[in-house]
Amino acid sequence: MPSLITRTRAIYNLGNRATSADENATLDALNAAVSKAIENYCWRAFSVTSLDELYPGNGRRELVLRHYPIVSVERIAGAPTAVLRVTNASASVQRATVKVTATGLELIRVASGVSTTNTINFADQVTLSALVSAITALGNGWSGAVADASFNSRASADLRALQGAFHAKDFTPELKVHTEELSSFTVDTEHGTIVRDAGAVWHGGLHYWRVIYRAGYDPIPDDVQEACAQGVAQLFWQTKRDPGLVSEAIPATISRTVIRDMPPTVKLLLATYRNWRV
Repeated sequence: MPSLITRTRAIYNLGNRATSADENATLDALNAAVSKAIENYCWRAFSVTSLDELYPGNGRRELVLRHYPIVSVERIAGAPTAVLRVTNASASVQRATVKVTATGLELIRVASGVSTTNTINFADQVTLSALVSAITALGNGWSGAVADASFNSRASADLRALQGAFHAKDFTPELKVHTEELSSFTVDTEHGTIVRDAGAVWHGGLHYWRVIYRAGYDPIPDDVQEACAQGVAQLFWQTKRDPGLVSEAIPATISRTVIRDMPPTVKLLLATYRNWRV
């Protein structure tokens, strides 16, 4: 995750003071930490991020995505369909699993207490039929099959992670692909909503729709940058003194407290960006 502001922007809220190499290292660490804290507080990524999410049907024309504003929609597909079957039938294997990762398939077998992992990359086996051949070529009880010949040329990378580490010892789990591409829709970029054509609704059950899109801000809004800079400045000055010191009077009055929350001004700046839909 990139930081929300640059070191130069952080130093601006420190009165443009000249900073040492050690202070620069501290600022970079604080910048990363405060940026992450702000995104956690607002339940959203601010920088433009690529997202691959599943949604259920809601019976309405509008589908509200979890992140916004939308920069682009790369793909919308529905109807998760079993396209690939994988099994391990070796008599010497006591346990076997198959798992879809972001980049390929991970096949694990356990024989006499020894675990062996084989990884097949989608980039090396670009179609489902090629993936099946690579699975079967592993030997040691592994075999694969495409559920229907019409799926042979489908992209192996269309298998979505994470589907689970499925039991495959003498059992045939089915790996799924969203096979029905949505060809017409309207995108409300600002509000993060995708609207179906008149008369059509988002039908289907759990995880029926797969939406691949990019969302976030470029550049980061000024008020979010100011919130981050204020948070970094507060923590930076804390490194320069007793972190619990609030006030000290001579001869003998000292007051200490522990910082337990974001400064009110930071919360105020971020109020409109909190993502209540997540």
